[in-house]
Amino acid sequence: MVSIKKVAKDIKSNGKYDAILDYVKKALNTNKPTLEEIEQLVKDDPYYIKEYKDLNRWGELSSIHIKPLNIKDNEDNHSKEIKEKINSQLDYLINGEEYEIPSKRLIYMAWTGFIALPSIYVIDNMVRVSTDLYTTNENGVYFSFIIVLIASIWGYIKVSKNHKNQHTKYINTQKEVRGYVKLGLENKYFTYEEVYKD
Repeated sequence: MVSIKKVAKDIKSNGKYDAILDYVKKALNTNKPTLEEIEQLVKDDPYYIKEYKDLNRWGELSSIHIKPLNIKDNEDNHSKEIKEKINSQLDYLINGEEYEIPSKRLIYMAWTGFIALPSIYVIDNMVRVSTDLYTTNENGVYFSFIIVLIASIWGYIKVSKNHKNQHTKYINTQKEVRGYVKLGLENKYFTYEEVYKD
C-alpha cells in the first residue's frame, strides 16, 4: 500500500533512509541519482520497498500511503461506494501493519519462555520460603510447574494461530483495497495525488 513516488522521494531526501540510498547509489552507479532513476529502480526491484517497509516498521512509522478520500454529494453511487470502501479500511490497514509479515514464531517462543521461567521461579521461591511443601508434597509442587508450562505452551499456540489468522485477513484486505484503488484510478473517480500521500 505504498506510493512508489513517496518511497523514491523519501529515499532521496529523508535521512532515515540513507542506508537504502547508499544501496541505490551503488545499484545505479552514481552518487547523485535523480528521483526518476530511484523511482524506476524501486519499481523494478522489490528489495527496496521491503527495506523501506522494514525501516518504517522498526521506526514505528506507517507504510500505508493511502489517504482518506473526500466524498462529494454530486458523485455517482459507484464512485461513492468505492471511496467509502477504501476509507472504511484505512484504520484497519494502518493499525494492523504488524500483521503484514508472517508470524515469527521464534519471538512467540521467547515470550513463552519469558513468562514460564519467571513464573516457575516465583512459585519455587514462594514454596521454599513460606511452606514445607517440598518435604510434604513434592509432587504437588512439580505438578504446579507442569501446569505453568502447559498454560504457557497453550498461550504460545493461541498467539501464533491468532497472528496467522490476522496475517491472512490483513493480506486479503490489502488486496481488496488495492483493487478498489486501481478501479477508482481507472474510472477516474479520483487522481493519484488524491489517493496517495506525497
